[in-house]
Amino acid sequence: MLSLIKNELIKIFKRKSIYFLFILSVIAIIIYNYKNPDQNEISSEGSKNMHIISDTSLESDKNNPESYISSLAYNELAKLYNDNFEENSWQRYALNEERGGYSFKNIFTEYNQDIMNYLINIKDYEYNPNTQITNEIYETSKTKYNEYVEALKSNDWKNFVNLKIKNLEERKNTQTLLPEEIEEINFEIDWYYLRLNNNINYDDNIINQYLSEYKGIYYLIVYRESLIDVKSQADISELNDYKAKLELYKYAIENNINYDMSAEKNLILNNKIDARISFIRTFDNFNLILIIITIYISSTIITEEISKKTIKNLLTKPHKRLTIIMSKVFACMITIIISMIFIGIVQFFVGGLTFGFDSYANGYVGYDINNNILFNMNLLSYLIISGITKLPEYIIISLFCIFIGIFNKNIAMSMILTLMICIFANTALAEWSKVDALSKITRYFITNNWNFSTYLFGNISSINGINLWHSIVVYFVYFVLLLKITVFKFKKLEV
Repeated sequence: MLSLIKNELIKIFKRKSIYFLFILSVIAIIIYNYKNPDQNEISSEGSKNMHIISDTSLESDKNNPESYISSLAYNELAKLYNDNFEENSWQRYALNEERGGYSFKNIFTEYNQDIMNYLINIKDYEYNPNTQITNEIYETSKTKYNEYVEALKSNDWKNFVNLKIKNLEERKNTQTLLPEEIEEINFEIDWYYLRLNNNINYDDNIINQYLSEYKGIYYLIVYRESLIDVKSQADISELNDYKAKLELYKYAIENNINYDMSAEKNLILNNKIDARISFIRTFDNFNLILIIITIYISSTIITEEISKKTIKNLLTKPHKRLTIIMSKVFACMITIIISMIFIGIVQFFVGGLTFGFDSYANGYVGYDINNNILFNMNLLSYLIISGITKLPEYIIISLFCIFIGIFNKNIAMSMILTLMICIFANTALAEWSKVDALSKITRYFITNNWNFSTYLFGNISSINGINLWHSIVVYFVYFVLLLKITVFKFKKLEV
């Protein structure tokens, strides 16, 4: 058996076409890294001057008291912003948060709008003849507004944050609130403490992006939990993904991580892909390349010998047909593993040369959903685990190609048919499987069960009825059946 496997590998690597595929893989990896589609364009409006609403616009707003008062308050905030603080100062970034509350779909919060709210109260009392603002509220608003202005002008961002916390605590203790509102205020207080305790000044940098995304994902979870269908694995999978991100954001904030620690998916929108991120995503980014190599090797390993009649020489030797076909299957598997290693090595160096090797010093940070813990792993260990979980997909594709090659003895048909099935599985079938009625059938398709990387670190399939054990059983059944009919067909092969 070993000598047969060795001979098959020699035959595979004697072909010029395999090296042509490897060269094309290198070119594809270089192009992909240079024009990385995962990379978001870094753009920032910075902290340029706020636009002042003109007198003409203000005059036209007088017929609408609410709009008029809001415009007056906004202009006052804009003057404070424009006239007192330089561009890119922490004060401008802090005041930018005061311009509008956080909004996502049907969730709106204005917990960060203290200054704006106080200005609205002040302007309402001063300019609205029908105001509902009492003198007490007016005086309190003036006092608190001046406290914020003093903190801003004295260049004391920590005092500014402490004022935010103080006002949130007062709001929680003096107002009648719903339980969910109290929970949100508690989160806001904790969020400001994260900034304070980790000494994060207001700025336009990665750590502030983590803070912003941390708040955003919290409210996204609140929204999704209000609508979740507990019977939908897609909903649960999506919610698990958000919760994992929430913990990763918090980890980044508490550990003062000043780089984008994204892994399989982006954590921050305003990011720049580095070599580390590209390396982590190797088998996702170049899955198609590995499928093409697998299809080519497996479609030609027998079919080419049949078409050239060289299979007769092999069959006349004192080897059982079972041994011969298994040697070819193992040779394909070994070639696939060599291809995966080759692509991993190429990505390591191309990514390093493109983005710099420094980022490789930062390991993989993940979240284990089952145990609710964060963990660190070196990049090589992660890539090995990722590769092992992707390997079953390529093995099944390889077996299918070998079977089709024996069956129809046509290389082109074997390759085209297998590639079409793979494309169909990743497009139309993937969409159909999201429909619960259809998933009752598609959950048993091998293409929905062959990617075991889906279950890494406690993740679940987004298709109802599929879990790790289901996929293992379905995969085993398909593998055994496909292997048996491949062996059977080869034993009956007439040459």
